[in-house]
Amino acid sequence: MTGCICESIPQVLVGHGLFPTAPSQPRIAVAIGLLDFYRALFEQSCDAVNALASALNKYYGGRGYYMLNKEVCASVIHLSTN
Repeated sequence: MTGCICESIPQVLVGHGLFPTAPSQPRIAVAIGLLDFYRALFEQSCDAVNALASALNKYYGGRGYYMLNKEVCASVIHLSTN
C-alpha cells in the first residue's frame, strides 16, 4: 500500500477496502466486505437462534428431557405433591 504524509494509516487502509482494528497505529485490519457479511449474518441471527432452540427442544424432548419455565415447573411440582 502506498500513501502520502497527508493521509493517516487508517485512511489509507479504508481506501483499500480494509477497516483498521485500532484508531491509531493499527497493526491488524479486517476486510470491509467481511464486515458487511457479518452484519447481514447478524441481521438474520434471530431466525437462526429460534431454529436452534426449536431443534434442541425437539432433540432433548425426544429423549425425555423437557425445557421448563417457571409456570411449567410450578405445575410439575404441584402435580407431584398430589
